[in-house]
Amino acid sequence: MIRNFFRTEWGKLKVMNFTDKRQYIWEYYKVQIIALILAIAAILYMVNTMILNPPKRDYLYIAWQGNIIHSEPLDELGTRLDVIVEEYKRYQVSIRSYLLTGDPQMDQALITRFFAMMQVGDMHGVMGSSANMLGMAQDGIVKPVHEILVYVEAMNPELHAHLAMRAPIMVFVPEHGEDGTPIMDTMAISLHGAPMLIELGIPSEDLYLSIISNSTHYYELAKALVEMFEGFIFE
Repeated sequence: MIRNFFRTEWGKLKVMNFTDKRQYIWEYYKVQIIALILAIAAILYMVNTMILNPPKRDYLYIAWQGNIIHSEPLDELGTRLDVIVEEYKRYQVSIRSYLLTGDPQMDQALITRFFAMMQVGDMHGVMGSSANMLGMAQDGIVKPVHEILVYVEAMNPELHAHLAMRAPIMVFVPEHGEDGTPIMDTMAISLHGAPMLIELGIPSEDLYLSIISNSTHYYELAKALVEMFEGFIFE
């Protein structure tokens, strides 16, 4: 049956001139032609995005919870920190704001995205004020930063000595603690005076860096710290 169909169609086309063939094919097969073009385009797109030019993945993803700030300085900070990435063609550093806007729908979307990324392990660190850090420590969102400082010490002992003196010990009662016993620990590292932040116009007087509670990106965060403090003058 299929053989007879092709034989009949070929017989029709043989007696037509080029213009008639083009009109006939388009008139009777335009749906199939469009479908084929779309299928080829989809395949080419998949090949390009998955094999030839896949989107960069996050080597380090930091949530911003500091002062209200435009997205441009945060994007530039991420770009500047890309120097810590070994495979820069495949990975990047991203810093995204999660400050609430006052718009209920947008704020709910931000909160949902924050906890979704945290749960799947795609969020590694957070930058925010001391008050924010204390609140996140109470809620179990961040954890102690000792291992970050261990890596900083191996990379830059002088910087480690400076940061260790400025790493505040926070006292808090975990929101989900069973016995209500207060915890005293170093939950964040001060970013005050980091040259890279100053250069980008990012306020650092009350700005701290911590690690998300289920993250193991101590080494990556330590490298980001060292890079942000490059050129810092120790007193």
